[in-house]
Amino acid sequence: MVAGVLAPASVDELGGQLRDLDAHHRMMIRGLGSTLPSDDDRIVVDTMALNRFVHRVDDFSVTVGAGVLWSALQEQLARVGQRVAVDPPGVGTVGAMVATGARGGLIHRYGGVRDQIIGMTIVLADGTVAHSGSTVIKNVAGYDLAKLFAGSRGRFGIIAEVIFRTRPLPETQRTLLVPARPDRVRALVHEILGAHVELSALDLVDDTLSCLVEGGHEVIDRRLDRLMRALPDTATERLDEPQSLAYWSRLRDLQFPVEGGLVFSLSARSTVTLDLLPMMRSTLGSSLAALVAHVGAGVVEVSVAPGGQAHRLLELREMLSCAAGEIRARHPLCSFDFEIPSSALVTHPPSAEARAGSTITVRLLADRIGMALDPNGRFR
Repeated sequence: MVAGVLAPASVDELGGQLRDLDAHHRMMIRGLGSTLPSDDDRIVVDTMALNRFVHRVDDFSVTVGAGVLWSALQEQLARVGQRVAVDPPGVGTVGAMVATGARGGLIHRYGGVRDQIIGMTIVLADGTVAHSGSTVIKNVAGYDLAKLFAGSRGRFGIIAEVIFRTRPLPETQRTLLVPARPDRVRALVHEILGAHVELSALDLVDDTLSCLVEGGHEVIDRRLDRLMRALPDTATERLDEPQSLAYWSRLRDLQFPVEGGLVFSLSARSTVTLDLLPMMRSTLGSSLAALVAHVGAGVVEVSVAPGGQAHRLLELREMLSCAAGEIRARHPLCSFDFEIPSSALVTHPPSAEARAGSTITVRLLADRIGMALDPNGRFR
């Protein structure tokens, strides 16, 4: 049974509530889809009432509360012909999307959600309210807390508000489907990228490369024609706008866990990822429900059926550890967090004052940041 639920309606109210709590009370942050623990005495912080929305249309930026639904944010922006250029799978709040480092097919051109953030308001464990970044797109002096908190999964504090850069909503879109046998994927990707057509997404699904082209009505078909001319010996399928929208919606659904299953998010250098795909399929075998590879970004989303999930994670981790990669698992009820061996990580040699012969791994660095921002472990 939880010890209580906080449902602040503003950032200042949230800061005051945390300051009034006992310093050793542990907390859980809940948005739309988080599940309440049944055997825990944590305080639950419900962020759904943090729903401020301020859109600066001419500046191409928007300030939005952590409790706003991601779909509602995009619908509001679309009314004036703008969007945040991230297309994550599933449903959830802005806070959840940022805390999990959400990404989708548009990562190929625009990056993930962290790449769209220009500012953030954070509430630390002791109730301190911190601001980072700006409401306009420019270089800002100081440490970029927003990048630190994006993908932190609530370890360091509560994401209360986020400032995103927005982009013009494309007038239309087309998709080109390119059959890609495993032994031809690398060559086809090279030919596609060599066409010098700006792609918004380039995904590999079911031995098919999916090329998303967005733009104005007057130019988009010419772009697609140029892409097709770069593949003269390949049978391709062209999807018009309604078909394209439906197709990419289906791909997002594939990246959501089947009932009782998991979605693994794996990443490495894009060239390495292409080589690892056959081994991923072989390792997962019959437990593989779906695989969507954002090949240009080196990111693979793998949906696995129930059973043996931790075992599968360990096998994939061993595979990626040789390629300087990482693995994460997403699930409504749990998350797995494995440390990749330090030999496979980018490491920073310690100063002379540090322990001789040691290296600082990513996980150790995250633990130290957590101790600095949350010394009593309220969010851990």
